[in-house]
Amino acid sequence: MLCYYRRMSQMIPRWLLPVVVIVPLLFLWTGCGKKMTADEMFAKANKFQEERNFKEAVHTYEDITIKYPKSEFAAKAQFMIGFVYANEIKDLEKARKAYNRFLEKYSDLSDSGMVSSARWELANLGKDINEIDILNPGVELQE
Repeated sequence: MLCYYRRMSQMIPRWLLPVVVIVPLLFLWTGCGKKMTADEMFAKANKFQEERNFKEAVHTYEDITIKYPKSEFAAKAQFMIGFVYANEIKDLEKARKAYNRFLEKYSDLSDSGMVSSARWELANLGKDINEIDILNPGVELQE
């Protein structure tokens, strides 16, 4: 090994030798530059949410919409951004923007359940649970 190092030091300028040794090690240390899939990122965002680390969850969901804008996970991530802002962080303006962005960009790509959920969330943003008829058992539904 020592002979190999000496031969390398004769072929490569001295100042470049540490770079030749360190860069491959850094590459290995960072996982060979492996990029996370949308599915892996979504699972990571969910984990942040479960750990109540809502800012990181939103940040990771946003990364999905940027890195994988045409994937099914982008639509789910955009919806979840609105959900976290509305129900966890309690920033209703950001929730409104996120839900509207979901409806603008992903309503054609998403299942109807997500689209109707986004519309329902928008219609009920900021309301007390007792103000929402469908959730209040004391109020009869009109048909």
